[in-house]
Amino acid sequence: MAEQNVSLKTILAYGSLSLPIGTIGLPIAIYLAPLYAGQLDLSLQMIGVAFLFARLSDFITDPLIGILSDRWRPAIGRRRVWLLLGTVVMMSGVFLLFRPVDGVNIYYFLGAVSLVYFGYTLLGIPYAAWGAELSTSYHIRTRITSSARFFDIAGLIISTLIPAVVLARTGATSGDVMRELSTFILIALPIAATIVFFTVPEPDAPVVKSPFSLRKSLGLLTSNGPFARIVLVLLVGTIGEVFRQTITLFFARDVVGVTNIGAVYFYYFVAALVMVPFWLWLAQRIEKHRALTLAFIIIAITNGSMFFLGQGEELAFIALFVIKGACYGPVLMLPPAMIADTVDIDTARTRDRQQGLFYALAAMIQKIGYALGASLPLIILGAIDYDSKGETAPQALHVLTLCYSVIPGVLVLAAAWLTIRYSLTEARHREIRKIIDAEVTTPETPA
Repeated sequence: MAEQNVSLKTILAYGSLSLPIGTIGLPIAIYLAPLYAGQLDLSLQMIGVAFLFARLSDFITDPLIGILSDRWRPAIGRRRVWLLLGTVVMMSGVFLLFRPVDGVNIYYFLGAVSLVYFGYTLLGIPYAAWGAELSTSYHIRTRITSSARFFDIAGLIISTLIPAVVLARTGATSGDVMRELSTFILIALPIAATIVFFTVPEPDAPVVKSPFSLRKSLGLLTSNGPFARIVLVLLVGTIGEVFRQTITLFFARDVVGVTNIGAVYFYYFVAALVMVPFWLWLAQRIEKHRALTLAFIIIAITNGSMFFLGQGEELAFIALFVIKGACYGPVLMLPPAMIADTVDIDTARTRDRQQGLFYALAAMIQKIGYALGASLPLIILGAIDYDSKGETAPQALHVLTLCYSVIPGVLVLAAAWLTIRYSLTEARHREIRKIIDAEVTTPETPA
């Protein structure tokens, strides 16, 4: 689709699906362990192991859904069909995971969290590929992903407002938070999916006459240097950020003495939302990868500064948290736009559009990062017999502080080092598009 045909209305409609999806991730990272370990008495270590096992199926489902969404041509659209399937699966998973009954065991948790993750695959991969196909423009792609991330952050704000309100009630628990959040998600997700289904155009799929070869496609992926680098950035950066997020509640409560982490997260995501236009402007001025590098460096500094906080320093914690939040937008919006650019390298070589396969591999690698980031700190804390209901032992708190500040800081700095060496600049992308435009004159040109 030509870039001039992508209206603001279409960009906003496309992004709207990220609102309910964005509401799901934070509760899983922040409130799931306190709910299942603190209230339902499941082992922290077993929860950490279950997170890892739940991600194993992604090695099969992610590339499978990516390939199918590229190759399958149902009448309603090769991306739209997955929107319907993913919405149903995600709603089922959210209901089971967010509303457990007393007496559930680790197998229930594993099944419910696996269903949510499968819903993410069914929705997220075709959705990201759909957005990448809406424009071939280097900068308009950033606007499209920025729209999705804007709504994503708005969803995150909702996922902090609801807990802040719920936890203000006397005797409220993590279970109460999860139930209220699930109510919003189960209403908002089908509404947003309907908006995208009926208002966002789906570009014509290319007619590919050569048979699909997984080996050949994977070879093209691995030989695509910029794609390999941004995927590695996603892996390292995701481990670092999720490692920290998973134990934020424990650190804020036991080390600093924060009483309402939901309110602090509200400030965090408001800062992220307000700063999205700035990061969009900066990415256009200094290149996407340089803006992303700067964001990683600032995040690493704030992570390291958390090491020096102690009991009662709530204001300092909030200040650092808000600074980190101001850098959250580029971490969300720039990598997907960069992946869309790297797909053009493949298109120039094959005359095909395999956005689904590229985003599937990126999602698979990033999910490994999520799984490691979510499980490793819980396994470490479980190994030292950390009390998830409230810890006061100095040695345990020291380990918690190291896990929350130093380890994530080092990982995010590594992500910054990888990002600054990214080579697909706007000028190079412009040359690649010239090759594509010269060789692929219509979407129907056979590969």
